[in-house]
Amino acid sequence: MAMGAKEEVRRGRSGGRVKLLTRIALVVCMAWVFPGDVLSQVLSQEYQLKAVYLRKIPSFVEWPPSAAKSSKAAFQLCTVGNYPFGVGLALEVRGVSVGGRRIELRWVHNEQELHGCEMVFFSRSEAKHCGKILDGLKGKSVLTVGETEGFLEAGGMVELSFANDRLQMEVNLVAARSANLRVDARLLAMAKRVVTERSTPGG
Repeated sequence: MAMGAKEEVRRGRSGGRVKLLTRIALVVCMAWVFPGDVLSQVLSQEYQLKAVYLRKIPSFVEWPPSAAKSSKAAFQLCTVGNYPFGVGLALEVRGVSVGGRRIELRWVHNEQELHGCEMVFFSRSEAKHCGKILDGLKGKSVLTVGETEGFLEAGGMVELSFANDRLQMEVNLVAARSANLRVDARLLAMAKRVVTERSTPGG
């Protein structure tokens, strides 16, 4: 093997080790934020797909300039309730930016911690409480995403459902517009249902 080829192999192996160490470091950091039982979860196909959607959806939404305190501040993606993603969501959004601002993932435990969130994912465990939390977010430019049936009727903006190994999306355009959020037509085209009239109790 020529010297150049050997050096190339070394660089390739070194690059692989760097990527592996980066992932290990991320898992260690996540252990400080999320409990051990969360880290031990095997990420299901459902939440693999939902993690991908949560990464992609913000790129199809435009927030008003006033929503960002600073162009240098991180974009706050928050989750409420039980955390079903393991490290999958953190890995999915790592290095991803929204409007030039890197995504920062936060797991919040109460309504007070929602301050500063620009996108909030409501887990299934919050089905009974999401209506109250959504009421508290009215008038704020916060994109709300849920996974329970009736989330749009409660005033949520994007509802994700998983059935037959497929993830489907519904959008409450009325609620999004009320929050001064502009939703790209391409996202609406992917939705199974789009609410365009104020016909839902919170919408």
